Amino acid sequence: MAGGWRGSTRKATLPRDWSKIRAQRLAIDGFRCTHTRVDTGRRCVERATDVDHVGDRADHRLSQLRSKCSWHHLEKSSREGGDAATKWAAIRAREQRAARKHPGLR
Repeated sequence: MAGGWRGSTRKATLPRDWSKIRAQRLAIDGFRCTHTRVDTGRRCVERATDVDHVGDRADHRLSQLRSKCSWHHLEKSSREGGDAATKWAAIRAREQRAARKHPGLR
């Protein structure tokens, strides 16, 4: 995992045989990052150090995992975290607006 496990609770959600699953995915992908640039279609040439979930974080099937270099894994995780933070901020703002009473209706 990019940046290590410090401060993360993620490790507790992984299956007991995660190291075996991780090793299998890395071998399938030739120990090479699977990130492909959208603009050129070229695959990253860096060595894969991380295994990333394609969709559901709880789905540990090999078909739902991809090998990533630490840079691309961190970039994807950061983007997803930013997207989630934006989503939750919008929800909180909407809830706060709904909770406010119209001054003329008090």
